[in-house]
Amino acid sequence: MDERFAGAWRLLGRTLDSGWKIVEPVGWDPKTGIAADHYNGTGGNFSVPYIVERDGKRAFLKAIDLTSAMKAVNVLKELGKITSAHNFEATLLEICQGERMDRVVVALESGQVSVGPNLQDAAPYLIFDLADGDVRRRIQKVNQRARVAWWLRALHHTTVGLSQLHSRRIAHQDLKPSNVLSFGEREDFRIADLGRSVCDGTIGPHDDLLFSGDWSYAPPEIIYGHIVPDFSKRRLGCDLYLLGSMIFFFEQGFGCTRLLLERLEVDQKPFLMNGRWQGDFDTILPLIQALFTELLGELQSYLPADFSVDLTKAASELCNPDPTLRGHPLDRGSAANQFSLVRYISLFDRLAKTAEISLQSDSSDD
Repeated sequence: MDERFAGAWRLLGRTLDSGWKIVEPVGWDPKTGIAADHYNGTGGNFSVPYIVERDGKRAFLKAIDLTSAMKAVNVLKELGKITSAHNFEATLLEICQGERMDRVVVALESGQVSVGPNLQDAAPYLIFDLADGDVRRRIQKVNQRARVAWWLRALHHTTVGLSQLHSRRIAHQDLKPSNVLSFGEREDFRIADLGRSVCDGTIGPHDDLLFSGDWSYAPPEIIYGHIVPDFSKRRLGCDLYLLGSMIFFFEQGFGCTRLLLERLEVDQKPFLMNGRWQGDFDTILPLIQALFTELLGELQSYLPADFSVDLTKAASELCNPDPTLRGHPLDRGSAANQFSLVRYISLFDRLAKTAEISLQSDSSDD
């Protein structure tokens, strides 16, 4: 690799002090740096992925790429931004590990390695358990017969992971199929990539952003620029929408936001989505609600009959375009936690078990 690239691109073949050997790049050509594919081990921007090995175990290493910082007008300022984001993610991962969040991908190790004397030769890194892949891709390899049981269990584990994060006031903000990873032979799904998260009470690099996640999944109030100051309503409510959007993805191949935007005329779309809407969110909300109702009807027709009512209801509650109505109706009272996921954890677990039992019964009949 050309030495004009930062040290993160030149780690292949090196052995870390902890004994991990960096054995192969993931999804990119070590000669050119060109990405032919992207394995989302934990996601993250400004990073270079590798496979590492130690004592017969393989893991995933995410090295922080400082190349862009070295090309910036203010190098030190850009370095500070990138390293601050890395340190913030590492801090959140330590919190998750300390709280034993078993449905969140936590780091096995963090540190820094250098391949030369210059600033850009340093490569901060994080090492994670090696996943089989993200659910966006893995679902394509699940046979049609087992698919519903598989994604319902993935949805259940994802909801548990999100609830674990919320228990420490960590809002993921970038929950989507490519950030939910599948591990091992048994069903084991965990939320990955806390690099875009925000944490109530802890200063982070994304606190001042309108939205720090993938805009193609952002909830309606966000894409129309409607900001609610309250942390729970803005951040946790956003996470609930992203969770519910995964139901649409699993059954229709796209998240709720994309499906909504496809139904809007250009004059109704927000500027952030190449539209020309000039009014406020409250004015467009009745139209969005009407289109959302249409989407729910379509979703129910796609879903298997045994699960369609429960899952459509969950999608309607989690993804409600009006953030004040988001969450389970029984949790929206004054003394309740509107953004509690406890009821959805139970629901998705029950539905997954039902689907798994049905699958086992069908298999025994064969």
